[in-house]
Amino acid sequence: MSGAGYLSSGYADPTAADVTRRLLQAMPAATFELEGFTRLAQISITRRIPTAAVEAKYRPQLLINPDFIQTYCQRDEHLFLLVMHELLHVLLAHTSMYTMLTKAHNIAFDAIINARLSRHFHEPIYRGFFERLNAADQFPHLLLRPPEGWPDNPTYPTDVGPLGTERILRQLYPSSKITRQRLPFYSEILDLIKQDQRERGQNADGEPMLLGDHESDGYGEGDETFAEAVERMTEEWPMQTGKNAQAGQGTNGTREWQVDPQKSSYQARRVFANVLRRSVGPERGIQRRRERAPITDIIGNGVLPNARDRMMPARQQLGVHGVLWSQLNTYKARITHESVRAHVYLDVSGSMRGILPYLVHLLIPYVKQQRAAVFQFSTKVEPMSLPQLRQGNIQSTGGTSIQCVMHHLLNDAPRVKRAVLVTDGHIGRIAAAHQQQVAVKGIKIHAVLPAESPYDRYIRDFAATITILPPVADD
Repeated sequence: MSGAGYLSSGYADPTAADVTRRLLQAMPAATFELEGFTRLAQISITRRIPTAAVEAKYRPQLLINPDFIQTYCQRDEHLFLLVMHELLHVLLAHTSMYTMLTKAHNIAFDAIINARLSRHFHEPIYRGFFERLNAADQFPHLLLRPPEGWPDNPTYPTDVGPLGTERILRQLYPSSKITRQRLPFYSEILDLIKQDQRERGQNADGEPMLLGDHESDGYGEGDETFAEAVERMTEEWPMQTGKNAQAGQGTNGTREWQVDPQKSSYQARRVFANVLRRSVGPERGIQRRRERAPITDIIGNGVLPNARDRMMPARQQLGVHGVLWSQLNTYKARITHESVRAHVYLDVSGSMRGILPYLVHLLIPYVKQQRAAVFQFSTKVEPMSLPQLRQGNIQSTGGTSIQCVMHHLLNDAPRVKRAVLVTDGHIGRIAAAHQQQVAVKGIKIHAVLPAESPYDRYIRDFAATITILPPVADD
């Protein structure tokens, strides 16, 4: 069976070995370490879930319904998309984002994941999978699949769903002619679904088909090894929006792309200002101020000999012998004091792309006023100047690692005692050695997470404070 192969016409439940073989044949070269996943997780064929699910409460398992893959995953590439859909649920920590999950939440999660997969795997060989699952002329079904004619000549329905449906659909599945388009926020999709429920009632067009097991929390928060393994597999996920580097650049290289800074909400700006004040101590503003500080200087004459008296060599040359010596002492006086700048590390990895335009806008005033020094990080740390912020110039490797931030904080910026970390939390676990050094040096890290993706699982290990911003989009 080739990577583009089909199941045979004769029906028989596939074995775990069959599924593994098909996944490896469909895996894009050097894109995902899916082979590592198949070694880590046990594949089970079962009808107790409707489609597929990743279960990691005790031992990592990939559960697959044989009837579903017989009907909808005859191509190996479609089976691959199904598995990647489940892995992205784990990577994005959807079960920990909201206290109570509803059908609307699950639709929003699937809409974002399906769009991400479709944007990256848009070749004809992958098409047809999401389209077969849901109709393009029903709401909210059309949010879970590309529109007809996508990506080159998409037709966006104008008479389906509540007001705003077409805009969200254009954000999820932009035309191939559009070079930059952020994905919508989960909250935007939720609001759209709730609006439809208010206008037409629950299940007006019937239930859409969702992938995965949305009835139970299949992913266990306690299995940290599995979470880290999935994160390593997808850390090289390339940018799906923005201007990437030239084709052919290695996945470990830095990609340059752009975001269009968008005005952030007043509530987000207010909360962030409070965090920034906490990170630099008392607010000193942007002006230089005169503060009382100890100064050592000559304050008069005395009878005690003082070798630091600068007139002593001259007296000796002139043969003058005096009994008074210049005296040094310490006193307090008002001196000019420079404003203190906060040290801000901004996560520019692929998972942050939707909210980066707002966060960049949020930081511009503080850099302009010299109240903050901004460093962008993915798996590398790079300084981010005021012109770069204004133009939205991002340098990213696509992955994320907190280790590069810790190395920079401990070695390249050793005098910093407090720092601000702006991230969605998908940064991996901090190394034990780094965590110990941060504690020994007394460095306090104040974490800021957007409301759109407040994943604090790894942040809790080292952050002095964790602040969840209000929604950053300006209403």
